Amino acid sequence: MFRGSCSCQSIQYEVDHISELEADSETLSQADASAFRVRISKEALVIDCAPSTLAALHEANGETHHVCNLCGSIVYIEDTSRNVVVEVNYSGHDVLAETHGQFIL
Repeated sequence: MFRGSCSCQSIQYEVDHISELEADSETLSQADASAFRVRISKEALVIDCAPSTLAALHEANGETHHVCNLCGSIVYIEDTSRNVVVEVNYSGHDVLAETHGQFIL
């Protein structure tokens, strides 16, 4: 499970699984127990917060920036095709445990 939050911790979110297509292996292998950005479908993102805490700012290019009303940090960015870019953290597990296409002979 991959998790993240806004700066003040009022908004917590989780992504159950990130596939090889959503985050390339170079990003995952170079990240060392730290945060990285990933593009996923909005349905894969689970958000835990009070409804009044999450605000939406609509941009001219069609993106929607979802921000915390308390600290102002961007939680995720949604594009017009309902995909989101979100920053998640992982620590202490092998994210490359699944078979990846580039290693299959």
